[in-house]
Amino acid sequence: RLINPAPFGVLSTALIFMAQINIILASFNLIPIPPLDGSKILMGFSSSKFRYTLMQLEPYGFFIIIGLLWLGVLSPLISLFAWIITGIISLLLP
Repeated sequence: RLINPAPFGVLSTALIFMAQINIILASFNLIPIPPLDGSKILMGFSSSKFRYTLMQLEPYGFFIIIGLLWLGVLSPLISLFAWIITGIISLLLP
């Protein structure tokens, strides 16, 4: 284990929690739906026709994300990120 949170108590717990939240948000931001940064990465590797389609979807991206979350479509992806993050943090902590 790389980090021993025992000497710092509540402070280390709060910092670990904040790190988890930041990793989750960064991972979520990489989903390739237009308002998120993942779509910009996808645009860099796609054809101009597909880029144009993604740019047309951008104004509706927020509603697409909310709909996918409500329908549970993103649940497997979120569960995968949570599993990876939990595994990484368990390696770092005693």
